[in-house]
Amino acid sequence: NEAHNIPETLRSISSCQLSLPVAEAALSQLTAYTQKYSDRLAGKNLSYLGQIRKILTAMIKYLKRPPAKCGSMVDNGGSFDTKKEMIAAVELMFKLKLDNMNLFSILKYLEKSRLSQKLLGFVNQSACCTEGFTTTGEEKSEFMSKHISSLSFFETFLERLTTTDREGKVIIERPSEEYDDQKNPDEINYSGVRHPTLRFVRIQSTCQLDDIMDEAHAIILAGGTLRPFSHVAAELFGDDIEVVNAASEAEHQLTRNQDNTSVTTLPCKPKALSSSIQLSPRLTTFTCGHVIPQTNVVTCCLSFGPSSKKLDFRHILRSSGDMIDELGRSLLNLCNIVPSGFVVFLPSYKYESEVFQRWRFTGILSQIDKKKKIYREPKNSRDVETALARYSTDATTSRTGAMLFSVMGGKMSEGINFSDDMARCVLVVGLPYPDITDPVLQEKMKCLDKELRDRGAGISGQAYYQNLCMRTVNQSIGRAIRHANDYASIVLADFRYTSDTRIWRGLPQWLRRGCGTPNEAEATFGK
Repeated sequence: NEAHNIPETLRSISSCQLSLPVAEAALSQLTAYTQKYSDRLAGKNLSYLGQIRKILTAMIKYLKRPPAKCGSMVDNGGSFDTKKEMIAAVELMFKLKLDNMNLFSILKYLEKSRLSQKLLGFVNQSACCTEGFTTTGEEKSEFMSKHISSLSFFETFLERLTTTDREGKVIIERPSEEYDDQKNPDEINYSGVRHPTLRFVRIQSTCQLDDIMDEAHAIILAGGTLRPFSHVAAELFGDDIEVVNAASEAEHQLTRNQDNTSVTTLPCKPKALSSSIQLSPRLTTFTCGHVIPQTNVVTCCLSFGPSSKKLDFRHILRSSGDMIDELGRSLLNLCNIVPSGFVVFLPSYKYESEVFQRWRFTGILSQIDKKKKIYREPKNSRDVETALARYSTDATTSRTGAMLFSVMGGKMSEGINFSDDMARCVLVVGLPYPDITDPVLQEKMKCLDKELRDRGAGISGQAYYQNLCMRTVNQSIGRAIRHANDYASIVLADFRYTSDTRIWRGLPQWLRRGCGTPNEAEATFGK
């Protein structure tokens, strides 16, 4: 279930990192271990221990190099805080001047000797070493468990270096000098690193399902945001041309069946949504409409605000004071007609901080709070349940209701149930496109483009990029209308929902209700 998360989950469990403090701890522990037991160790063991120390020393020296000219600043949610450089594993070994090392032989020794476990026991028994690794000021900034050997992180990273370039790459991350600076109390660094780090990232997740496909009689992938099927097939079964082609054909057939080229204004006349199934020897696809009656959802595109200003939340324009003010005026007006709970999804944490900072300055925040009690998605995951309980109480029991600000792709955009009065309206602000400068995303898009050129099957990198955005939007929208008798209105605040056909078609069919792309002239606040 929730099978849209499988590709990212597979990449996450196959990715790993080795930070500078962990590498230094591993080297220090290994050196102390070798010095104490050198008289008892065989020459072969000492040789392998020497090779491991050599690799660790080379990695530490490389990570300690000045960050200048080691990569480019990357925009993480609007703040440039980390320098990243992506290279192949083989290229890293050449940079470290370790290309003559036999990693397979070293990994075999580490596995057979269980050196990581032995080193952990050695460190835990040595009181002086334990204090040295856990009480220094620098170490306190990064948690290092006493129950996991530092060398085990190194061993995992070393194993990833033996994979092919197609499977994954290595990213060298270095914190910028401005890491600790906080420009305002609402701002928080969500993706930067505290220490220089070597991070292995999985690019392709297709080969990780091979064993399951060989052993299982059938694999069922279920979820509410699996379309387009060609996207899921390309990510999970990219090496199986027959499955990828079958998924593409099923998607094209569905699009042809559901396509309505007439340009219709919203709200449009509800149309029945029937289920559809496509069969092929290797793949069966099934899709259906929502359990609610078509009259229980109203979809509204909002291209212009109350003062007739175009709502353009593209990254280059969305932070302007005029745009944030127009969004505030739209919410103020909607508060007058939306009962109970009102959930607003913003494109990023950085933008959410900018919006609140601006609204405090202009007074819009206090005006909204007079109409509905305001809640914000907490920065800490452990506070989510408490915040939801408080919001639910005010939304369902108070006379004016409550408004919750959340972030698309955040803690409350997936797996949270905003049923009934918890969300009588969901307003989506803009489009949460991923950071196009992210080297991992760029590499993934290049791989998809190459496979599409070479084999004529799959999806393009640009289509993948578009699908990631729309999947996040659809997950956010799906927090409301949770059972057959539920109802809500969905407001899509951005002119691109009416001007770009790809975006409109990326929404679920039950939300579009068979309509063509809405008319931008009709997507004004008054109408």
